[in-house]
Amino acid sequence: MREPRRDHYIEPATGPDSGRVIDEAIASLGTLRNLAWLGDSGATLHLLVSLIHQAEQQLPRAVADAREQEYSWAEIADLLGVTRASAWQRYAGHTTTNRTPTVLD
Repeated sequence: MREPRRDHYIEPATGPDSGRVIDEAIASLGTLRNLAWLGDSGATLHLLVSLIHQAEQQLPRAVADAREQEYSWAEIADLLGVTRASAWQRYAGHTTTNRTPTVLD
């Protein structure tokens, strides 16, 4: 997703493609958890919230990796859909401890 440096806000995108990915993730997670989820709104809600929480837990690592790749706080904020100050306040303390381990050949 690395694009040339930008000086404008790019809001997070949703649409049919991301909706399809979420639907597939719900189905996969329901199958992995052996839930009789098909048609059960409560089970679907549980699976969707589980995916949301997992994504939120992965954000600090994704931000740390972006900083490692020299993304600015302004660029990260754009990608998160928040202000630069908000991104920095929430994630600055996590950027050295959450980086994806480097794989040595």
